[in-house]
Amino acid sequence: MDLSVIIRACGAQRHIAACLRSVTRCPRETIDMECIVVSSSAGETAAVVGRYGERDNRIKLFVMDNGDTSDACNTGIEKASGRYILFLDAADRLCEDAWEQIEAAVEEEYADLVAFSWITSRRNGRLKARMLPISDVISTDESEARRLMYADSALSTCGAKLFKSRIIRDNNLFFMPAGADLDEFDDLYFVTEYFEHCESYLMTKAMILYCPQKDRGVMKNCGMEERLEMLGKLYDLQAGAAGRCQDDALMRSVQVHYLRVLTELFCRSARENHYGRSALETIYAKALENRFLRDLIDGLDERWISPGIRRYEYRLFRTGSAAKIRRYFCIKARLQD
Repeated sequence: MDLSVIIRACGAQRHIAACLRSVTRCPRETIDMECIVVSSSAGETAAVVGRYGERDNRIKLFVMDNGDTSDACNTGIEKASGRYILFLDAADRLCEDAWEQIEAAVEEEYADLVAFSWITSRRNGRLKARMLPISDVISTDESEARRLMYADSALSTCGAKLFKSRIIRDNNLFFMPAGADLDEFDDLYFVTEYFEHCESYLMTKAMILYCPQKDRGVMKNCGMEERLEMLGKLYDLQAGAAGRCQDDALMRSVQVHYLRVLTELFCRSARENHYGRSALETIYAKALENRFLRDLIDGLDERWISPGIRRYEYRLFRTGSAAKIRRYFCIKARLQD
């Protein structure tokens, strides 16, 4: 078996048919493919999958008694028999020419990790190409792969990637079960752990996937203090993995990347806050006391940051003035909207 496509289909009756249509365009003559659909119920989603399975015997349905998307992925891994694994959410769709790109990667067995570009949608519904920020159309450079993994968000999800099942099984890798610490970021944890066992990489600007924009509910519903705590744990995960590469330049890039993530968090808080300037200043003043934030800012050297907006934001955090930070991010949030 060349490829196992695992579809997380929990509560996905509205989208699963379009997803399956894109998967079953896989050419039988050139790729030995199985499509494993894991659903959390035997309702309408299962019925749709069953109808497609009657027409295409490559489609296999597994119904869990209960569980979420991480449990669905783990179930899919257990059932998969392909050399490579491609994870999809039910709302995803493979582009029409995706199978040409996937076929080339599977046939040649290019790399331990194959990462493609993808298309997503903005809040206003318009489509946006998410090209991997690599130096050429195709890259196999290890240092570039490390930068994208640890100092960028380009490789932070399982979407548009091929994983070798041997690496997953040999290293007992799995998605964090529901209820585990930071289980909402199970994709990032899985990819980060998998990446540490890779010896070869293929990254391409070829787009294979349409993926609707997803908003993490945990970050949406939590307050600033909880968000900073989660961000600190994510930083510890990725900085720890990057540190094992023994690359000082990479570690500096990781710190600068998390400064960018931090500013996005403050901007988002300004956009969401409806309690007035005094309340927002109080939120920011408390946030400035957070251990992760202070350690990150204190550990950064301004010379590592490119001149411009990001360097100004770094200086703002250095001032420790909640009023100045509130004014700046309120303006930035309005401009972005």
